Order: sequence, then C-alpha cells, then structure tokens
Amino acid sequence: MVSKEVLKRDLQLETLPRELFPGEVVLIRVRSHRGIVRMSASLGKQKILFFSAQDKDVWMGLAGLDLDIPPGEQTLTYRAEFPDGIESSGTMILKVQKKEYPEERITVDKKYVHLSSKDLKRYKQEQKILDAIFSVQNPDRLWDHGFAVPLDVQSGSRFGLRRIINGEPRNPHSGTDLKAGTGTEVRASNAGQVVFAGDLFFSGNTVILDHGFGLYTLYAHLNDMTVGKGAAVNKGEIIGHVGATGRVTGPHLHWGAKLNGARVDPFSLVMLPLLSGTPSGTVTSPEAQAPTDRGTDSPFLQGPGSDPGDESR
Repeated sequence: MVSKEVLKRDLQLETLPRELFPGEVVLIRVRSHRGIVRMSASLGKQKILFFSAQDKDVWMGLAGLDLDIPPGEQTLTYRAEFPDGIESSGTMILKVQKKEYPEERITVDKKYVHLSSKDLKRYKQEQKILDAIFSVQNPDRLWDHGFAVPLDVQSGSRFGLRRIINGEPRNPHSGTDLKAGTGTEVRASNAGQVVFAGDLFFSGNTVILDHGFGLYTLYAHLNDMTVGKGAAVNKGEIIGHVGATGRVTGPHLHWGAKLNGARVDPFSLVMLPLLSGTPSGTVTSPEAQAPTDRGTDSPFLQGPGSDPGDESR
C-alpha cells in the first residue's frame, strides 16, 4: 500500500496568479498522476469547492481575497481522496501583498449621501435581500470555460478606489465601472441563473447572476433588464442595456463580482484559465485584454467614473 507521505508528495498545488493582492480571485489548481476522486479545501471561513478539469488528474477551485483582507499570510487547508480510499491532507500558505488604492472624488445628488428615513429603511431592506442571496453557495458549477467582459470597454473607474462622495469618505469601490452610452447591450459574463432582477436604491436597475460555487456577478445602473429572476442565461446573452439609474454621475455599467462573500475584482476573474488547456475568458475589446490593476494605473480604465452604490455591497 502506498504511504500517505508518498501520496502527499505526489499532490501538487499551485495558485494563480503567482502574486496575490486584495480583491482578487485565486485559482487553486491541484495535480496528481495517481488520480483524485474528491478534493476539498478551506481558506479562513471560506469553503472552496473543486471540479475536475478534463480528467481526474487535475482539479480546480476558486477562492476570493476580499477587498479589505489585510496583507500577510493566509492558510489554505486541503484534503484529497484517491481511488483506493486513502486521503491526503495538508496546508498551503498564501502570501497576500500590500496594495494601496488611489482616491477618487465625485459629486452626486445629495439624497444619495444623506438618506431620508424612508430611503434608509428601503436600503436596509435591500441589504437583507442581497445578504441572503450572496450567502448561498450553489454546489452546481454553472459556468463553462473563462469569463468575459460584459461590454466593450471605453473608460471608467477601477476596482478598489477609495471614494470621497460630496466631500465625505464612503465605502471603497467594490466593482469596476465601464463607461458606455445609454442603450449599449450588456451581456452575461458567463452562464448562470438570474437570482435578482430589480431596482435598488443605490444601484438602480440591477441583475445578479449566480454562476455556482459561491460565485456571483452583478450588473448595475441598467436602463432596462431583459431577463427576470429564475431565468437561465448563457455566456454572452443580452441581459440588459447600459443606463444611468440609481446613484450615478452619468450612463455606465457597474460590473461587480462576489466569491464566497468576498468582494473581488471581476477583471481578476476574466484573466484566469478556468479549464486546463484552455485560454482565459474571451473579452470583447482589445483594451480589456490587459490584466486588472495590480498596483499601477490600469491601462484600460482611465477616466473618472461614478460610484456604483457600494453601500449595497
């Protein structure tokens, strides 16, 4: 019988990207020439779900590093089961690098900064709905291959900006703003199920897609929505059109992502090779092919943008 130590040595774990920063999606890729029949892992309170890529020799899982995760070491605990029933477990240290986000100042209608009692009540009710949605970790993986940018990128404001709204510090920008004209088609980043389609105080007309494995993408400030709650959508399917609803300074799409409750940059998701031997997510614009901002000015999001209603997380 093969010893557990030998099996452990045969188990190879790697993370992509190689250098990790707050607000990123991390791909955990596990290999073993002996074959794996079941794989599980956890990172802090996150339960990480895995799927086999092409064969039982390669398994993949996604973990989210929240926008506000402190720099330093994070411990990944894993367990693999082999065909003969033997299990191999261990830990892997993920080193999160420090990242400074720039500041952005914008001016919006004062009703979105100092909420009336009526609007505050509405906001709190919406928060409960959103918290309930994002707390669900669907065990079924609905996406296929890589993720795509939902529309042609022009300019906007990038993920993580520290927002000063009407002169007052607010929550950081937990998504990416993509500037486009009213009526521009917005497409699903990948296959999923619509778990929310409606009007939110800060985000305006908003569609949320559940892609399974605790991964969600959000499309806000839409002029209209062409899908309803419960609908199954394919990658690239039109789900609405760019608008200026909610708290905005002009028409644009706020595109956000959450993974196991962590606020993550959707561009970090696009850049990952999510199936072994396949390229990363297809993008719709040459400007969007550059990786998300990793400590320098983003090459594809350079203009001032509007706040996406980060109070709605």
